Amino acid sequence: MSISSQNPVGPFAMGIDVGRTNVRAGLVDRRGQVVQFLEEAVPPVGQQNPLAETLVRTCREVLHRGGVKLADLVTVGCATVGHVDPDSGVIVASPLQGWTGIDLRTPLSQSFQRTVTVEGEGNAAALAAYFFGPSRDRSPLLSMVVGSGIDCGFIEDGRLLRGAKNSALEAGHMRLFHPGRTCVCGRTGCFEAHAGGYALASLLAEYRAAGHELPARPEEVAELAQASHETCISIWEEQGVLLGLGVAILLDILNPAMVVLSGGILRSWNLFKKSLLKTARDKAMPRNAEVAIVCAPDPERACLLGAVVAALRAEKRYDFFLDAQAETG
Repeated sequence: MSISSQNPVGPFAMGIDVGRTNVRAGLVDRRGQVVQFLEEAVPPVGQQNPLAETLVRTCREVLHRGGVKLADLVTVGCATVGHVDPDSGVIVASPLQGWTGIDLRTPLSQSFQRTVTVEGEGNAAALAAYFFGPSRDRSPLLSMVVGSGIDCGFIEDGRLLRGAKNSALEAGHMRLFHPGRTCVCGRTGCFEAHAGGYALASLLAEYRAAGHELPARPEEVAELAQASHETCISIWEEQGVLLGLGVAILLDILNPAMVVLSGGILRSWNLFKKSLLKTARDKAMPRNAEVAIVCAPDPERACLLGAVVAALRAEKRYDFFLDAQAETG
């Protein structure tokens, strides 16, 4: 899939979002527009560092389609699932087989001869919400990325919450139920074992095994729900309840001023918004419940935009965007 915007203002930054199923790359101009965008499937495990090769190839294709020369590329930012060491750009831990130890920074840096910043998906989405909106400098800010799994980031006074080993807010693996469903991490009852893309696909498989005539893909279930299919409506409402339970826990732990949701599942925000908001506000402590919980303006590209913000901040290029905010820590 490729998307382009008109009247870009150069020079440009390259943003990359490495998800569990797809790699997204986009050129971001000085207005904060994603002016060229390409999405590719994540390669199968087993080849020699196929992920890094896919990133380089996809970014080169984005430059080619955008007609942008390497000389007009300022920096490269990459957001990824898993625990990443921001100093080395290496995925140091991942529940996904074959991902631990992958170096994302070096192949990109060597290919484009630019400084490359690698950040976790949750942190990147938080930076996008903080810089571009809807937060626009409002903190404390909690960001939740709901794609195949769940990743979170938290910003207070312009600074990301990282923890001792850069693995703070591994919210997708906090235990919601006991014993609960089996998660990709090998444990049971995790938040993302019950809510999000993988969880929804597993639930649909169970429905189909029980004789329900339902599609296997969440987006197709969303289409049926939009067409008033009662079972599909119930499935999405249940997703809202499950996501709301996790949000409520985080509201009580972190007490944010705003929660911004992003990721592929947010394509269907209207189908689960009501049940998520009700559950989060019913289950959180009253003084923490009255908080703005909103969908990001561009939920599927929030991580990509945040990766660019991370790269520009790392290089102290605070004047890149035409309406740049003041320096933040």
